[in-house]
Amino acid sequence: MPRCAVRDLIDAYAARRAVREVARQVGFDRSGCQELEIVVSELCSNIVKYGTSGSVEIEALADPALGAGVSIVAEDIGPPFRNLELALRDGYDDNGPIDPLKLLQRRGLGAGLGAVLRLTDSFTLEQDEPQRKRIFVRRYLKRPKPARRR
Repeated sequence: MPRCAVRDLIDAYAARRAVREVARQVGFDRSGCQELEIVVSELCSNIVKYGTSGSVEIEALADPALGAGVSIVAEDIGPPFRNLELALRDGYDDNGPIDPLKLLQRRGLGAGLGAVLRLTDSFTLEQDEPQRKRIFVRRYLKRPKPARRR
């Protein structure tokens, strides 16, 4: 299972390569691999923007009920989320709306955690220490149907 240290945005390239290789081995098509690369890019850019250092760990998985997939764990040392619900919205961070002029100066793809949420099948945040957090995401080869909204 590849584990990539993330201290600078350039480190996202190694993580993208690693997720692409694992996803190919699992059986993802080109589009699925590219979507997982976006997920890893966003997680890496968040580590660089909001933490001091971190890592991304990628692993193939075989769930008895959901089938084959890819698991990604992003861990960083830095402040906890103040408001995860806000941070998951497009154009927001955990403080609220991001000034459009500042969006041009920020590094990363600009899609944020909202894209991570949309491009994966499960998303879990763990903040068990004051300065450490982990985001666990999974994407399955055969995507589960989303729950119906009423």
